[in-house]
Amino acid sequence: MPASGFFSKFERMVSKPRLDSYKETGGTEHDALCRYLWNIALCESLYPSFQILEVGFRNAVHSEIAKHADDPEWLTKALFLWETEKDAVKKAKASLRERNRQVTEPLLVAEMNFGFWTSLLDARYEIMWHKIIAKVFPHMPKTMRTRGDASKLMNPVRKLRNAALHHHSIWHWRDLKEQHAQMHLLIGYLCDSMSKMAKQIDRFPEICRNGDKQFSAVAATISN
Repeated sequence: MPASGFFSKFERMVSKPRLDSYKETGGTEHDALCRYLWNIALCESLYPSFQILEVGFRNAVHSEIAKHADDPEWLTKALFLWETEKDAVKKAKASLRERNRQVTEPLLVAEMNFGFWTSLLDARYEIMWHKIIAKVFPHMPKTMRTRGDASKLMNPVRKLRNAALHHHSIWHWRDLKEQHAQMHLLIGYLCDSMSKMAKQIDRFPEICRNGDKQFSAVAATISN
């Protein structure tokens, strides 16, 4: 069990309310530290899949809208976007300028966050998706290839991404495995080749399966 001196310092750095989420009835300080380390590893293991999905989705959406609108710079112009998305584009342009970056379509595509791209799956853009969904998600079963179905799959993944990349506690999520599987399902719908790559480098199943006890020896070492 971690020495009380170490755990006091650990609690001060992490904060008591945050650390409380890693404690369970009857658990020791060592157990809480193991869960904390496990949570870090879980978040880390999800990153490659998040990256592949986010980059693949935004580029597929941008490319297909450009073809449909016959305008390779539709994002820079933002003519058909609703006000919320237009404001996001304005902020992204301002951010690029503040960093002395030229506002080009490729840089703007990369600057827009995942929330922006998933917002394009909202019902407000229903008509657009009738034209592009088969190209954005070429491997999605035709029986469920709708904007609504894509949105239902994407939004939980977006919430998991935000939680993991903002260092929240996810180790106790009951549907964590299901959301991970859902993310890989979406990658497969986008591109079968990228799906193979994502699965090849995916460490999440092993990290999740081995649980918090896999960090017992590490926790003991750093707390002594």
